[in-house]
Amino acid sequence: MRSATSSSEKSRRFYPALWKKNMARFWPIWAVYALGWLVGLPMALLLSGQTDGLIGGLNAPQYFAVDTVRQMAAFPSVATTLCFAILAAMAVFSYLYSSRSVAFFHALPLRREDLFLTNYLSGLSFLVLPAAGVFLLTLLAELGMGVLDLRGLLVWLAVQVLLSFFFFSFAVFCAMFTGHILALPAFYGILNVLAVGLLYLINQVLSSFVYGYVNVGRLTELCDWLSPFFRINNALEVETVWGAEGLQADRLLQVRFHGMGTVLIYALAGIVLTAAALWLYRRRHLEGAGDVVTVAWSKPIFKYGVGICAALSVGQVLYQFFVYALPKGGWPLLGFLLVWGAVGYFVAEMLLQKKFWVFKSSWKGCVGLGLAFTCLIAVMELDLTGFERRTPDPDRVVSVSLYPGGSSPYDSGDATIVSDDPELIAAVVDLHRTIVSEQSAQENAETGSRYETRYMEGGQRIDVQTTGSSRVEIGYALIGGDVMQREYRISYDADALADPNSAAGKLNALLNRPEVIEEQYFPADREKALADGTLRLTGISLDVYNTETGEYAAYPVPVGWREEVIQALKDDIAHGDLGRRYLMDDVDRLENCYYTDLELTYQWADSEMGDARVRITLQTTSVETLDTLREAGILDSTHILETQFSRSVWEEG
Repeated sequence: MRSATSSSEKSRRFYPALWKKNMARFWPIWAVYALGWLVGLPMALLLSGQTDGLIGGLNAPQYFAVDTVRQMAAFPSVATTLCFAILAAMAVFSYLYSSRSVAFFHALPLRREDLFLTNYLSGLSFLVLPAAGVFLLTLLAELGMGVLDLRGLLVWLAVQVLLSFFFFSFAVFCAMFTGHILALPAFYGILNVLAVGLLYLINQVLSSFVYGYVNVGRLTELCDWLSPFFRINNALEVETVWGAEGLQADRLLQVRFHGMGTVLIYALAGIVLTAAALWLYRRRHLEGAGDVVTVAWSKPIFKYGVGICAALSVGQVLYQFFVYALPKGGWPLLGFLLVWGAVGYFVAEMLLQKKFWVFKSSWKGCVGLGLAFTCLIAVMELDLTGFERRTPDPDRVVSVSLYPGGSSPYDSGDATIVSDDPELIAAVVDLHRTIVSEQSAQENAETGSRYETRYMEGGQRIDVQTTGSSRVEIGYALIGGDVMQREYRISYDADALADPNSAAGKLNALLNRPEVIEEQYFPADREKALADGTLRLTGISLDVYNTETGEYAAYPVPVGWREEVIQALKDDIAHGDLGRRYLMDDVDRLENCYYTDLELTYQWADSEMGDARVRITLQTTSVETLDTLREAGILDSTHILETQFSRSVWEEG
């Protein structure tokens, strides 16, 4: 029912007496909040004055004022406002969750709008006023210690106020949907992460039986924004810029705070949430005190939401537990989804009706939920959408990325291949289509690796790989801004790798294209940076085995030989003699690859970017590079390279 005073013509809007009562009655909330920040900022600043030494060229109080205050505006601010906002909302609107108190307050000659406004401002004061007080005390402390950084303090205060406004408005919005005080923090906490959590669960369910499924790319960004805690926490970042001067220690150059735009967007959303909360409060039925959900139209959402979440979470966990004992596919998973979806649905119905026997009156809704799960699994398992068979037209692909899942040797060549070359795009699409055509065989193939021991003359043995599998990730950037992603597990043996028409054979051939290998070790953007002087080669070294000492040691290539070595590396790659990738550790791989890597070190002209290192595993076929290293004096009769094969053999017994 509506309160008798909800439409009163006389209105004061804000009642100072009620505000003072809330501040006095619930003082532990804002007092603890204030105390925490007093310890975290002004007191910590004063204590830092007792610390000797320099941090980034600044003494401890200076560093605290310049860097630490901004750090406090990131995760610490998000975590504290998230927690104390719900406590404030539970306190000032606690009268809504008891029939006696809600009847008392709404019998007073107060309009609902005025009561809402006064309580809303009371709860917001629990967060904003302590923040303002801490700001002033920290300001005085910085002035007293001579380390004032007003900009950093204003950043912290702005983040505190804006986050307090959003999270408290969000908590108040949640408070209008329930009549049970313990349900409020549950709704608030779940809704802060629900979108990201649901998307994760859906991705896990679909990837377990839909061939090639990774995610629905377009939903990722949306779900991120609909999960405030994750979005804000990921957006707020403090970038500390360091520099170096001669042989002196690194010094602090600048501290940049990122993410204020995201906070402002959520603050604007807080205005909408506040207006929506007021609208719900004006239409709230007072007899709903004690109910888990008080808004009629949201009750079906609650029931089906709990059922879906229970099915996707508990049902999926149990399915994964028994997955190796069950047939592959979506139908066994459906059984777990149906059982736990029904459990979640009926539990939600019991909470709504406040009784245990609810099956007779609500079984139809449970059947509807089960049918929805069945339809979803059937559509995806039977590939009625064509998702599993879909491959892009090469002409619509702007760029492609391919991660081969860990080929060897394990150097800088084992990285994601990214290209906009039409020929390479066509090759990746052809590989993709072959993988799709082998779906049945690949889904039923055994994953993992197998090794066998081979005996050599002289009683030596060596373990070589005979089967293996790779997790291949393919991504396309399409015309119009669309993105297509797939992920597959390809199993293979020596015969499959030798077959040029198999998926494994095409993957092997693609990885060993000379232009692909050269781009992995000498990418075009790095070569351009070397040409224009923004990047320079500062060193080349190689770990070499000394036969006289029986130990490895790093030997630098003389400055005058660096360019010759680089050119020899590129020539060997162009001839197909260096950079050979292997999908299995077979005899060919062990005999061709050396045990140590050649390391190239680059340094950027901009000291903030640091340096870059490239590791290249030398191979017995890289004749030009090996000859150049011998001419440079790195390799000789006593300084040699050992192959993986020579390091892997072991004596019988």
